[in-house]
Amino acid sequence: MVIAIIAVLIALLLPAVQQAREAARRTQCKGNLKQMGLALQNYHDSAKLFPPARLNVGHVGWSYGNPTPKSPLKYTNASGWTMLLPNLDQGPLYKQYDHKSAASWSYVYGAYALSDMQGDPDLVNAKIVKTRLPIFECPSDGNPYYYDSTNQYYSISATTTGGARTNYDFNIQYLEYYYQGCAMNLNCWPANQQSMFANNSSSSMRNCTDGTSNTAFVTETVRNVWNGVPPAWGHAGHVQVGIALDLPWHVGINKWGNASAAWPGAGYNPSDYVKQGRLLNWAAGGSLHAGGCHILMGDGAVRFISQNISDTTLTYLSRIADNNAIGEF
Repeated sequence: MVIAIIAVLIALLLPAVQQAREAARRTQCKGNLKQMGLALQNYHDSAKLFPPARLNVGHVGWSYGNPTPKSPLKYTNASGWTMLLPNLDQGPLYKQYDHKSAASWSYVYGAYALSDMQGDPDLVNAKIVKTRLPIFECPSDGNPYYYDSTNQYYSISATTTGGARTNYDFNIQYLEYYYQGCAMNLNCWPANQQSMFANNSSSSMRNCTDGTSNTAFVTETVRNVWNGVPPAWGHAGHVQVGIALDLPWHVGINKWGNASAAWPGAGYNPSDYVKQGRLLNWAAGGSLHAGGCHILMGDGAVRFISQNISDTTLTYLSRIADNNAIGEF
């Protein structure tokens, strides 16, 4: 009888304990983004600009304008997060990083070849970008911390697997995965569809004419996806260029799925793919918190955005100067 009573009490208490633990994890996750917001503000105060999302990526198509000669001549696949390391209390790691050498070898789409890489990432930077940093990890996410294979898409080199993944990344325009710097180039993308961050491009507060409280700067994601891979904090790779809230396929928060649902399809039905833990697509926003994910806004506020937010509102949040009224969200 006593054992039965204890079992009932445990069954009653366990959900409350689990909820309390998740609440603590969610608070820590929000705190990570708060620190990132302060780091970005401090960086901007000093440089008068924000860092680019990525630098000199080798996985581009160059269909817009097809610059000749290639610009840059050599690629590095660097991440803007490395530029923020001193502002994230990682000064020693920043000093170890070789900013004149590549962070990864990723090259696809034909614009660059392996011979165009700037230096060898295995010499110095591989160790740095493989370093797990708590500020880049949501404690609610139990997914893998690294890409565990080697190829020209996602690994650091032919012999070194991927760098440490991040649960948070800069908000970009989705075409950045293919057209380096396109989002800030008026010859290939209109100004009213630009996001705050881009490859090889640094924006400032004055560019955010929609208002910082209406503009997403950094969005939470999950360390596992079906189509592509999630971002790494220290290097770029194929489709590892940021979070694109304006994705024209499977746009939204917490779109889960399986392999057959990963690529765009008109027949996608969220109720058919409810297994949580692995988002459908690269550059997607989401979390393992119930109901939505966190977004760092330009004014430093961290908002928890419902997974039921409309696609239109989410797209407006991703843009810095579209002059669209957002309203409550």
